[in-house]
Amino acid sequence: MAILKSIKKESLRSQVYVQLKSQLMEGVWKVGEKLPSENELCASFGVSRVTVRAALQQLEILGLVETKHGGGNFVRDFSTIHAMDAFHPLIQINENQDIITVLEYRKIIEKGAIALAAPRITKKDISFLEDTYATMVAYANDAKKHANADYLFHYRLVQIAQNPIVAKVYGIIHVILASAMVDIVDLLGCEIGLRYHRKLIDALKKGDKVTCEALMDAHIEETIQAILRTNKKDSTKNSAK
Repeated sequence: MAILKSIKKESLRSQVYVQLKSQLMEGVWKVGEKLPSENELCASFGVSRVTVRAALQQLEILGLVETKHGGGNFVRDFSTIHAMDAFHPLIQINENQDIITVLEYRKIIEKGAIALAAPRITKKDISFLEDTYATMVAYANDAKKHANADYLFHYRLVQIAQNPIVAKVYGIIHVILASAMVDIVDLLGCEIGLRYHRKLIDALKKGDKVTCEALMDAHIEETIQAILRTNKKDSTKNSAK
Protein backbone atom coordinates (compact mmCIF):
# COMPACT_ATOMS: atom_id res chain seq x y z
CA MET A 1 0.00 0.00 0.00
CA ALA A 2 1.50 3.33 -1.05
CA ILE A 3 1.93 5.92 1.68
CA LEU A 4 1.57 9.37 0.12
CA LYS A 5 1.82 12.56 2.15
CA SER A 6 -0.02 15.83 1.58
CA ILE A 7 2.18 18.33 -0.22
CA LYS A 8 3.49 21.61 1.22
CA LYS A 9 3.06 24.81 -0.77
CA GLU A 10 6.67 25.05 -1.95
CA SER A 11 8.39 23.22 -4.81
CA LEU A 12 5.20 21.28 -5.52
CA ARG A 13 6.39 19.38 -8.55
CA SER A 14 9.64 18.43 -6.85
CA GLN A 15 7.83 17.16 -3.75
CA VAL A 16 5.43 15.04 -5.79
CA TYR A 17 8.32 13.75 -7.90
CA VAL A 18 10.47 12.85 -4.89
CA GLN A 19 7.63 11.00 -3.13
CA LEU A 20 6.62 9.02 -6.20
CA LYS A 21 10.22 8.20 -7.04
CA SER A 22 10.82 6.99 -3.49
CA GLN A 23 7.77 4.73 -3.65
CA LEU A 24 8.86 3.36 -7.02
CA MET A 25 12.41 2.65 -5.87
CA GLU A 26 11.06 0.87 -2.78
CA GLY A 27 8.93 -1.40 -4.97
CA VAL A 28 5.53 -0.22 -3.73
CA TRP A 29 4.35 -0.61 -7.32
CA LYS A 30 5.76 -3.59 -9.24
CA VAL A 31 7.11 -3.63 -12.80
CA GLY A 32 4.20 -3.44 -15.23
CA GLU A 33 1.77 -2.26 -12.56
CA LYS A 34 -0.41 0.75 -13.26
CA LEU A 35 0.04 3.77 -11.01
CA PRO A 36 -2.98 5.52 -9.48
CA SER A 37 -4.78 7.78 -11.93
CA GLU A 38 -3.90 11.47 -12.19
CA ASN A 39 -7.13 12.33 -10.39
CA GLU A 40 -6.27 9.95 -7.54
CA LEU A 41 -2.74 11.37 -7.26
CA CYS A 42 -4.11 14.92 -7.27
CA ALA A 43 -6.45 14.03 -4.41
CA SER A 44 -3.72 12.21 -2.43
CA PHE A 45 -1.18 15.02 -2.78
CA GLY A 46 -3.60 17.92 -2.68
CA VAL A 47 -2.15 19.49 -5.84
CA SER A 48 -3.28 20.32 -9.37
CA ARG A 49 -3.18 17.97 -12.36
CA VAL A 50 -0.53 20.19 -13.98
CA THR A 51 1.80 19.52 -11.03
CA VAL A 52 1.16 15.78 -11.09
CA ARG A 53 1.74 15.58 -14.85
CA ALA A 54 5.02 17.49 -14.54
CA ALA A 55 6.25 15.05 -11.88
CA LEU A 56 5.18 12.05 -13.95
CA GLN A 57 6.96 13.48 -16.99
CA GLN A 58 10.15 13.72 -14.92
CA LEU A 59 9.78 10.06 -13.89
CA GLU A 60 9.20 9.07 -17.53
CA ILE A 61 12.37 10.89 -18.61
CA LEU A 62 14.33 8.94 -16.01
CA GLY A 63 12.91 5.69 -17.33
CA LEU A 64 10.98 4.84 -14.15
CA VAL A 65 7.50 4.92 -15.65
CA GLU A 66 5.94 4.57 -19.08
CA THR A 67 3.00 6.73 -20.08
CA LYS A 68 0.47 5.13 -22.39
CA HIS A 69 -1.86 7.68 -23.95
CA GLY A 70 -5.35 6.97 -22.75
CA GLY A 71 -4.12 4.04 -20.68
CA GLY A 72 -2.35 5.63 -17.73
CA ASN A 73 1.15 5.37 -16.27
CA PHE A 74 2.94 2.05 -15.74
CA VAL A 75 6.08 1.03 -13.85
CA ARG A 76 9.03 0.19 -16.07
CA ASP A 77 11.85 -2.23 -15.36
CA PHE A 78 14.51 0.15 -14.07
CA SER A 79 16.90 -2.42 -12.60
CA THR A 80 19.83 -0.78 -14.43
CA ILE A 81 19.05 2.50 -12.70
CA HIS A 82 19.12 0.69 -9.32
CA ALA A 83 22.81 0.03 -9.94
CA MET A 84 23.34 3.80 -10.03
CA ASP A 85 22.05 4.59 -6.54
CA ALA A 86 25.13 6.69 -5.85
CA PHE A 87 23.89 9.17 -8.46
CA HIS A 88 20.29 9.39 -7.29
CA PRO A 89 20.75 12.46 -5.05
CA LEU A 90 21.61 14.45 -8.17
CA ILE A 91 18.45 13.30 -9.90
CA GLN A 92 16.28 14.54 -7.02
CA ILE A 93 15.92 18.03 -8.39
CA ASN A 94 14.40 19.85 -5.41
CA GLU A 95 16.08 23.19 -6.16
CA ASN A 96 17.82 24.80 -9.12
CA GLN A 97 21.09 24.21 -7.26
CA ASP A 98 21.02 20.58 -8.41
CA ILE A 99 20.87 21.74 -12.02
CA ILE A 100 23.86 23.99 -11.30
CA THR A 101 25.77 20.94 -10.04
CA VAL A 102 25.12 19.13 -13.31
CA LEU A 103 26.14 22.18 -15.33
CA GLU A 104 29.37 22.54 -13.37
CA TYR A 105 30.20 18.93 -14.23
CA ARG A 106 29.40 19.57 -17.87
CA LYS A 107 31.52 22.72 -17.94
CA ILE A 108 34.56 20.77 -16.79
CA ILE A 109 34.04 17.75 -19.07
CA GLU A 110 32.62 19.30 -22.21
CA LYS A 111 35.15 22.12 -22.51
CA GLY A 112 37.89 19.50 -22.57
CA ALA A 113 35.92 17.18 -24.82
CA ILE A 114 35.29 19.77 -27.51
CA ALA A 115 38.99 20.66 -27.50
CA LEU A 116 39.70 17.03 -28.42
CA ALA A 117 36.82 16.92 -30.90
CA ALA A 118 37.72 20.03 -32.92
CA PRO A 119 40.71 18.54 -34.81
CA ARG A 120 39.07 15.11 -35.12
CA ILE A 121 35.62 16.03 -36.41
CA THR A 122 34.51 14.68 -39.81
CA LYS A 123 32.01 15.86 -42.42
CA LYS A 124 29.68 13.09 -41.26
CA ASP A 125 29.88 14.40 -37.69
CA ILE A 126 29.13 17.94 -38.87
CA SER A 127 26.12 16.64 -40.81
CA PHE A 128 24.83 14.90 -37.66
CA LEU A 129 25.25 18.06 -35.58
CA GLU A 130 23.48 20.15 -38.25
CA ASP A 131 20.56 17.71 -38.32
CA THR A 132 20.36 17.69 -34.53
CA TYR A 133 20.44 21.48 -34.45
CA ALA A 134 17.59 21.55 -36.99
CA THR A 135 15.61 19.24 -34.70
CA MET A 136 16.22 21.59 -31.76
CA VAL A 137 14.88 24.49 -33.83
CA ALA A 138 11.86 22.48 -34.98
CA TYR A 139 10.95 21.53 -31.40
CA ALA A 140 11.56 24.92 -29.79
CA ASN A 141 8.05 24.71 -28.30
CA ASP A 142 8.39 21.13 -27.04
CA ALA A 143 10.72 21.08 -24.03
CA LYS A 144 11.13 17.30 -23.89
CA LYS A 145 11.92 16.76 -27.59
CA HIS A 146 14.09 19.88 -27.75
CA ALA A 147 16.08 18.78 -24.69
CA ASN A 148 16.50 15.27 -26.11
CA ALA A 149 18.05 16.74 -29.28
CA ASP A 150 20.21 19.00 -27.08
CA TYR A 151 21.51 15.96 -25.20
CA LEU A 152 22.25 14.09 -28.45
CA PHE A 153 24.20 17.10 -29.72
CA HIS A 154 26.46 17.19 -26.66
CA TYR A 155 26.79 13.41 -26.45
CA ARG A 156 27.93 13.32 -30.09
CA LEU A 157 30.61 15.91 -29.27
CA VAL A 158 31.86 13.70 -26.45
CA GLN A 159 31.98 10.73 -28.83
CA ILE A 160 33.85 12.75 -31.46
CA ALA A 161 36.50 13.48 -28.80
CA GLN A 162 37.40 9.76 -29.07
CA ASN A 163 38.20 9.35 -25.39
CA PRO A 164 36.46 6.12 -24.34
CA ILE A 165 36.48 6.94 -20.61
CA VAL A 166 34.85 10.35 -21.07
CA ALA A 167 32.25 8.93 -23.47
CA LYS A 168 31.48 5.99 -21.17
CA VAL A 169 30.92 8.13 -18.08
CA TYR A 170 28.80 10.59 -20.05
CA GLY A 171 26.65 7.72 -21.29
CA ILE A 172 26.32 6.13 -17.85
CA ILE A 173 24.89 9.28 -16.28
CA HIS A 174 22.72 10.14 -19.28
CA VAL A 175 19.54 10.09 -17.17
CA ILE A 176 20.95 12.86 -14.97
CA LEU A 177 22.14 14.96 -17.90
CA ALA A 178 18.98 14.52 -19.98
CA SER A 179 16.75 15.24 -16.98
CA ALA A 180 18.62 18.45 -16.18
CA MET A 181 18.39 19.57 -19.81
CA VAL A 182 14.60 19.34 -19.75
CA ASP A 183 14.49 21.45 -16.59
CA ILE A 184 16.84 24.01 -18.11
CA VAL A 185 14.58 24.41 -21.16
CA ASP A 186 11.55 24.69 -18.87
CA LEU A 187 13.28 27.40 -16.85
CA LEU A 188 15.05 29.40 -19.54
CA GLY A 189 13.57 28.49 -22.89
CA CYS A 190 15.68 27.74 -25.98
CA GLU A 191 17.38 31.03 -26.90
CA ILE A 192 20.72 30.50 -25.15
CA GLY A 193 21.11 26.94 -26.36
CA LEU A 194 20.22 27.64 -29.99
CA ARG A 195 22.50 30.68 -30.14
CA TYR A 196 25.54 28.82 -28.83
CA HIS A 197 24.91 25.58 -30.72
CA ARG A 198 24.95 27.52 -34.00
CA LYS A 199 28.26 29.14 -33.07
CA LEU A 200 29.73 25.81 -31.94
CA ILE A 201 28.94 24.13 -35.26
CA ASP A 202 30.48 27.01 -37.20
CA ALA A 203 33.65 26.90 -35.07
CA LEU A 204 33.88 23.11 -35.41
CA LYS A 205 33.65 23.40 -39.21
CA LYS A 206 36.84 25.48 -39.07
CA GLY A 207 38.51 23.09 -36.62
CA ASP A 208 39.04 26.10 -34.34
CA LYS A 209 39.94 24.45 -31.03
CA VAL A 210 40.47 27.66 -29.06
CA THR A 211 37.18 29.21 -30.15
CA CYS A 212 35.32 25.94 -29.50
CA GLU A 213 36.66 25.80 -25.94
CA ALA A 214 35.75 29.43 -25.30
CA LEU A 215 32.25 29.01 -26.73
CA MET A 216 31.50 25.88 -24.70
CA ASP A 217 32.72 27.58 -21.54
CA ALA A 218 30.64 30.69 -22.26
CA HIS A 219 27.58 28.61 -23.23
CA ILE A 220 27.43 26.72 -19.95
CA GLU A 221 28.47 29.70 -17.80
CA GLU A 222 25.72 31.90 -19.30
CA THR A 223 23.22 29.12 -18.59
CA ILE A 224 24.41 28.87 -14.98
CA GLN A 225 24.12 32.61 -14.44
CA ALA A 226 20.64 32.71 -16.01
CA ILE A 227 19.46 29.95 -13.68
CA LEU A 228 20.92 31.73 -10.67
CA ARG A 229 19.06 34.91 -11.65
CA THR A 230 15.84 32.91 -12.03
CA ASN A 231 16.37 31.32 -8.64
CA LYS A 232 16.99 34.74 -7.05
CA LYS A 233 13.79 36.16 -8.57
CA ASP A 234 11.77 33.20 -7.28
CA SER A 235 13.25 33.64 -3.77
CA THR A 236 12.39 37.35 -3.84
CA LYS A 237 8.80 36.62 -4.91
CA ASN A 238 8.37 34.01 -2.16
CA SER A 239 9.74 36.30 0.54
CA ALA A 240 7.42 39.09 -0.60
CA LYS A 241 4.31 36.93 -0.11
